[in-house]
This record gives sequence, C-alpha cells and structure tokens, in this order.
Amino acid sequence: MKPAGHLFAAVWVVGLFSFSLCQKDCVLQDGKVGQPGIPGRDGWAGQKGEKGEPGLQVQLSKEALAALKGDEGEQGPVGGIGVKGYQGLLGPPGPAGPPGPSGRSGDSFGDVDVSKAAFSVIRTRKMYPKHYQPVTFDRAIINVNNDFNIETGHFTCRVAGVYYFVFNSVSEGNLCLKLRSNHSPDVSLTFCDFNQRQISQVVSGGAVLELAKGNKVWIEPVKNLDRETVEHNRMTIKSEPSAVFSGFLVFATE
Repeated sequence: MKPAGHLFAAVWVVGLFSFSLCQKDCVLQDGKVGQPGIPGRDGWAGQKGEKGEPGLQVQLSKEALAALKGDEGEQGPVGGIGVKGYQGLLGPPGPAGPPGPSGRSGDSFGDVDVSKAAFSVIRTRKMYPKHYQPVTFDRAIINVNNDFNIETGHFTCRVAGVYYFVFNSVSEGNLCLKLRSNHSPDVSLTFCDFNQRQISQVVSGGAVLELAKGNKVWIEPVKNLDRETVEHNRMTIKSEPSAVFSGFLVFATE
C-alpha cells in the first residue's frame, strides 16, 4: 500500500499539468451576465469655484444704436373689439362751452311770459246773464298774463297745449251750465243740478281740453228742455260768491 502523501502529490502534478495544457488549447464557455448593482450614493458637493473675470463692456453711441435698429415692420391687422370695461369714475366738470347761436324771434307780447298760463276768477253778482251768453266775473284771484278777460268771460289761449278747466257755482234752483270752447270741433259740455227744495246747492264741472293759440273757453247758462222749470236757470242767490271758474296749462304742445 502506497503512502497517502505520495498519492496526493501525483494527483496534484497531473492536475497542474492538465491546467497548463488547457491554457493554450482548451476553450471555456462564457459565464452568465450578473445582476445590476445597487446605485451608489451621491458624492459630496464640490467646492465653490473662483470668481471669473468681468466681461467686456461696450458702450455704443446713439448713432451706432440707430444703425443697429432694424427696419419698421408692416402694420398688423386691426384687432377685434374687446369686452366692455367697467365704468370709470365721474370726472371733474369741464369748462363752460362757448355761447350758442341766438334763437329765432318768438311771438311778441311785451312783458308777457307765454310759457305760463293760469287763472281763477270769482263772480259775486246775484244774477246770472241770459241763457247762452258767457258768464262774466267781478275779480280775479290769479290771472297770469291777463289771459282771462273778466268783462267778457273769455279765456284766450296764448300757449298751445293741454289745459284743465273747472267751475263751481251755487244754486238755489235748477241750474245748467255749459263749458264752451271755439276749438275745432267746438267743445260743449253741459252740467246740470235740479234743486227741487230750493236750498243752496253746488253745481260743478271740469274737463281737460287741448287748445291752439287763439282758442277761447268760457261758461254759459243754458236751458234744459227736459224740465219745465227752466226759468230757474236765471236764479237769485243768497250766498257769495255765486261762481268760481279756474283753469291752467298742464303742458305745452309746441
């Protein structure tokens, strides 16, 4: 039996000899690609570098800048209308403008203000005029521009427009009064009070009329053909005043 040490030495010599031969003649297969390694940590921040040299500064004259300016481009298209903005604050009042041209000459009535018209007149006489004649009056409470003639009982329109007229009269008998105007067509409105007890009562009436310049308005007593006691229209009264007639301009139409 050979010693174990000799056997190991023989095997080692054979293996070494085989390895030396395979380095020259043997071809081995490549190994498999290994798994990617874990990313390493960021390195430490580097130190701040030194300050660089200042850049070259060049100052150009206005002529040089003008020479460098390019040509003016073509005008672009007009843009669309934008949304309406918020209303601004009210500005301060501007200076007064120059005087306007003189207006045309108006109708001359002396010192009369033709833009106003109003009257209120009273009758204190105890007997009315005959039928179908204008009622005349004694005095005026107000008579702007003297448009109402208390002697004839006529109101004459100087300002074309819409007017309101109203009258009140005391009666102790049957009484019919008519509001008249020579407006075209004629205005004729009758107001009656039939007083059987012969006590003091008031007959009144009113209307809105549109008048032209020169139209006249008045009131007059009339007969009522539906009554037999028409003569009471010309009655005697005890109370005063017997009648009040008023009118005024609501608005002008010219």
